[in-house]
Amino acid sequence: MLRIFSCFLTFFIFFSCSKMNVQKEATFSSYYKKKSSKILIDVRTPEEFKTGQAIEAINIDFYNENFETNLLKISKNKEIYLYCRSGRRSGIASQFLIENGYKNVFNIYGGTIKMDSIYLNSSTFNN
Repeated sequence: MLRIFSCFLTFFIFFSCSKMNVQKEATFSSYYKKKSSKILIDVRTPEEFKTGQAIEAINIDFYNENFETNLLKISKNKEIYLYCRSGRRSGIASQFLIENGYKNVFNIYGGTIKMDSIYLNSSTFNN
């Protein structure tokens, strides 16, 4: 019995560790320096997005009931950069995409709190 348990435990540890995905972090400048097929997603609410957003960003509201469905509509061939105010919501969204087979997913470190004003699409940006 102990032998069976040991085999099961070894099997479980091996396969659970092999599926671990590590989230990648990026900065706004790394997004704008890339020439590849990419997309920048602001996961804040529409109200937050209207106060100012990064150049080229599209808004997919983290709190919308269709959030996960909308994220999964994005091509897996693109490099996907996500941000929010601090990086928490975008971190959760990044992990969700990775768990669903996306490989080139980046969470922008520090979110809009750390964003340099040269990347703003609005001069009325408020954190």
